[in-house]
Amino acid sequence: MRDTAAHLVDRVFPAEVPMRQWVLSVPMPLRYLLAWDTELLGRVVRIFTAAVARHLRTAAPREPGVRRREDLHVGQVCSVQRWGGSVNLNIHLHALVTDGVFVRDADAPLRFEGLPEPTTGQIGAVAWEVCQRVVALLRKRGQWLDAAPEADGLAEREPLLSEIYAASLNGTLVFHRGQRPMRLFGAAAREAPDKPKNAYGFDVDASVRVAPHDRAGLERLARYMLRPALSKSRLSRQADGRYRIALKKPWLDGTSHIVLDGVELVGRLAALVPPPRVHLTKYFGLFAARHALRRQVVPAPKDAPAACGHAVDGPGRPERRLSWSKLLARVFRVDVLECPRCKSRLQRVEWCTTPERIEAVLQIRGPPAQAERVA
Repeated sequence: MRDTAAHLVDRVFPAEVPMRQWVLSVPMPLRYLLAWDTELLGRVVRIFTAAVARHLRTAAPREPGVRRREDLHVGQVCSVQRWGGSVNLNIHLHALVTDGVFVRDADAPLRFEGLPEPTTGQIGAVAWEVCQRVVALLRKRGQWLDAAPEADGLAEREPLLSEIYAASLNGTLVFHRGQRPMRLFGAAAREAPDKPKNAYGFDVDASVRVAPHDRAGLERLARYMLRPALSKSRLSRQADGRYRIALKKPWLDGTSHIVLDGVELVGRLAALVPPPRVHLTKYFGLFAARHALRRQVVPAPKDAPAACGHAVDGPGRPERRLSWSKLLARVFRVDVLECPRCKSRLQRVEWCTTPERIEAVLQIRGPPAQAERVA
């Protein structure tokens, strides 16, 4: 999460450009299909990102010299999230999109034109477009309601996984058919918020925006988009051996926790594991790797800091991702490779791989050479 968010902010998202988060929720029956049909999932992702890009190009004012929509470019990063707040299977999409368009003039470099906040009607139009195109796709594939019923491909290949998906979607227990998990009420009941729904369960939200200069806020939003399913702080073990999961937000009836035994918890987590060889984060428009104009908008890699002179090491290749030392410094603000004498970068001088050499180094440096044995 932290590593990919840092990569997006440092090497993908342009500087001085506002970003907006677009979120797509899909109807319950479609979540089951998207959970295992990776081809359908990829098509839905492309439909959603194309609808958002089309909205931005349409909302952009026409300027002299810009006669085609193809001269207006948008950058997007879309991430697939498979879970909800109760560690349940809930396929939905998060996309970080440039809050405006890049304009390509004839003899000038790309320039960015920001757009006002989308109206409720514009967001609803995006949701309806996604709904119509997904329904047409399902009809074409023979998976819509009016088509002849087809066999459940997942149930034929993996019957237990199919049951796990269905139970997680319905909020029931996997191995106690039809029963619901124990709930703890830690909040007062409240009425449902008056939030308009649109497009028969294809709901779109675009209320979160990050200002052009707020790179720290942009990285926090990217972390939120890329976060894992369950924080360790929300999981605790009770005295009876069962596990209590704190909900991110209490439900309308006041439920604040659900309680699962170990097997049911594993079943919940198994439903959240994506199928193999599936990319959950994809790049579109100007942010796509092969886009001809990508180099004009993405930030250039930053220069590496000067090397420490107290030890010599050979030059390395540019890193695709942050090393552990850089990631620790970025997350915890602790730079473990800073030289205590000259404040520049320490260099590796030796790999200690034998027990004898490791013990000798530990005895010199101070940490205990013999670790405490664990049963």
